[in-house]
Amino acid sequence: MMRRSHRKSRNGCLECKKRHIKCDESRPHCINCTTVERRCRYSTPWTPTERSPSDRSASPQIVSTVYAPTPTHPTEAYPSLHPFASAENPHSTVDMVHMELLHHYMANTSSIHPMDTCMKGIIMNIALREPYVMHSVLALSAHHLSAIRHDRQAFYHNLAIQLQTDALSLFNSIDVSLFGDSVEKRIPVFIFSCLLGFHALCDTLSHRDPDPDSAIARFLGYLALHRGMHTVMHGYWDQLRQSELKVIFDEVVPQWFRGVSQGQECDGIRERLASAGLDNEELKAAQNAVDLVQWVLDAKPGPESRGYVLCSWAAMLDRPFVRMLEARRPEALAVLSYFFLAMHHCRGEWMFGRAGQHFLTLLAEHFRGGKWYAWVETPYQMLQESLRQEALNGQSHVPAPSPQSERIVHHPVPMARDFTVERPGESDAPRIAEIHLAAMGSNPLLHVQFPTPESLKSLQQFLSTHTAEELRDSTSGVLVAREVESGVVVAFAKWDSPSHPGNTKLESGDLRNLEGCRREYLDRYASLAEEAKATCFGDGPCYRLNFVCTDPVYQGQGAGSLLTKTILKMAAADGLPVYLESTEWAFSMYERCGFHGLHSFQMDIPPTPTCQSTVYLELCMVCYPPSSPSG
Repeated sequence: MMRRSHRKSRNGCLECKKRHIKCDESRPHCINCTTVERRCRYSTPWTPTERSPSDRSASPQIVSTVYAPTPTHPTEAYPSLHPFASAENPHSTVDMVHMELLHHYMANTSSIHPMDTCMKGIIMNIALREPYVMHSVLALSAHHLSAIRHDRQAFYHNLAIQLQTDALSLFNSIDVSLFGDSVEKRIPVFIFSCLLGFHALCDTLSHRDPDPDSAIARFLGYLALHRGMHTVMHGYWDQLRQSELKVIFDEVVPQWFRGVSQGQECDGIRERLASAGLDNEELKAAQNAVDLVQWVLDAKPGPESRGYVLCSWAAMLDRPFVRMLEARRPEALAVLSYFFLAMHHCRGEWMFGRAGQHFLTLLAEHFRGGKWYAWVETPYQMLQESLRQEALNGQSHVPAPSPQSERIVHHPVPMARDFTVERPGESDAPRIAEIHLAAMGSNPLLHVQFPTPESLKSLQQFLSTHTAEELRDSTSGVLVAREVESGVVVAFAKWDSPSHPGNTKLESGDLRNLEGCRREYLDRYASLAEEAKATCFGDGPCYRLNFVCTDPVYQGQGAGSLLTKTILKMAAADGLPVYLESTEWAFSMYERCGFHGLHSFQMDIPPTPTCQSTVYLELCMVCYPPSSPSG
């Protein structure tokens, strides 16, 4: 078979050559290196008078700041994707992966992007004419697949990044100055800006930075990218309103963005802004940002549109407020905390998940101990109360709290001041069992294994008795974190190691004999977990961290991390690595403690009333403390 002819350039950067990937040859930094934040170097020096292949015009250069990890396994490598219908090759190769993405997008349009409900026909017609729009459509489809197909998450995530990078490269090759006064030529750019902003937000939310400064910087980077595209629209908005986009400006915008907010969640921030000494423009812009958030908290006009308001929030902000955010003014960051609270209220939407909880917790940490903490205390307490209700009341299967913890349930606490780590006594066993079920309340596997309130009640009694027996053995691995001021146990950790021998994994023991439990799911999980550990470690000695559970009211305040780091120090003293199986939502916490992924396993489960997913996934992670061998 004859090979398709192609033009080969040897002018790519050294980093792309080393990785054997196609370089777009942008100077001084190519898009590949800029995207993954690598140092970009060329073998020949660059002077500002040179023009790169993607800089053939005076059009603005848009560079993505999204996070693009490299594939984690050779089988996750993806093919090199070429521009569709490019000038150089009008019939570029399209493979079955592209067909899968396009089919998925067409079949799940409203689930992927709410705007597509009313714009599906327009978007697809434009995508078939403009390759950079098509690349963005396929990138969104890949990103959605990465969120729902856990077994190939890394493959689809990396594919989404590559497609969006190609889209940006194609867009940057367009000479916008040739558009003249043509509104028709700007319509694809408007659609592209909406898709690009949505994709950039998804990437920003999927990368969980461990510290507040990094998270804020990443979000501001997304903000600049989302709003930057609208410079091409400046001076043409009135004409766009009369174009085929009329449905957006006459129906969507009035319905979704111009309603009157009625709730009271944001009353406190409004009062603080009014007395903060802002000038009239800043105050009006900040209040408008708050109104959009309150509109979402009011749950209007509907679930899908709430998600779209949040996705479009950056584009709807007034310029004075954007300047406040860019300067990291505390008043603006406090408004941002309410935005993340609204995002938490929309956590059922695939693009948000637990991102609102993560970012709001980091912002509260950012302000903790200073005078500005009072500005974010209210949304943070609302978040904590929501987590408590989700774990105890929202999950109909979770047993009611005991009288001992009644005050914790109904009184949200601010971020804890101090925790101590200590060996618990037998009298703490009931509280440990209570925390276990509350912390695991949102885990779908728990409710598949114990599907009735009666079976969960039996589980709690069993855990209390089992923990008391463990504590009678002075060598068993059990620690708790206790709040200094109140003396309340807020979290616990359990592990086994050569110096802290455990009997068997909990799911393999007497737990299987509890009345009402579904033994087949306990057995299947225990078998998969043991196979995964054997794959990762064989018979090698290690610390196996079985549980780190925190009362939902205290989650995000450092108790779980403190327990984990304490066990890491013990493992370092023994010269052993620490191994664990993590749920997806706890993965970022363990990453911050120094763990990295080794392997994963999954099992099919039936849907539950609170979770429709039929695949349960856990990730195998390891941490090598400084003094232990690195394998």
